[in-house]
Amino acid sequence: MITKSTFILTTFRGAENTAGSEVYMLLAEFGDSKAKVTRTEISGILIVETILPHEEVIKTIRDIIESEPWRVRSMLRLFPVEQLVDSEIGLIIETVKPMLEKIGEDETFRITIEKRHTQITKEEIIKAVASLTNRKVDLNNPNWVILIEVIGAKTGISVIKPSQIISVTKLKRGDTV
Repeated sequence: MITKSTFILTTFRGAENTAGSEVYMLLAEFGDSKAKVTRTEISGILIVETILPHEEVIKTIRDIIESEPWRVRSMLRLFPVEQLVDSEIGLIIETVKPMLEKIGEDETFRITIEKRHTQITKEEIIKAVASLTNRKVDLNNPNWVILIEVIGAKTGISVIKPSQIISVTKLKRGDTV
């Protein structure tokens, strides 16, 4: 069985084809000529599936942005999705709960919510997720980011290191992480 890694890619509204081609070409260059890039119901957001591991994709694209920034023109952000589920608060909570075990006793976290085309409120998600752990919150420099991206009917969920979130603009500016 081939395991797929899933990512959410954000781009400018109307630039979905260009950004999709850009990420597809980069993934093909590094070993996956069958990567799948899918539009979502939200303009400017794509789902990317590849056989390449999350860590490898993040490192490779980060290295390209740092060494050859002109090769990445349409991508704005790229981040791993560990689970893609239906946008139901109970399902989101059920899915994120086992992921929280990654956060060590002495480590900190931040909850980042991006939501579009949903009635679920940020406060509702934050309150429910925060109640699942007793780890300390650090909004500025967390060890972990609990990332919940609600895209209409689907929600991408990850508990990842801040360095696993690629912000192309910040990297091109020379910001750390």
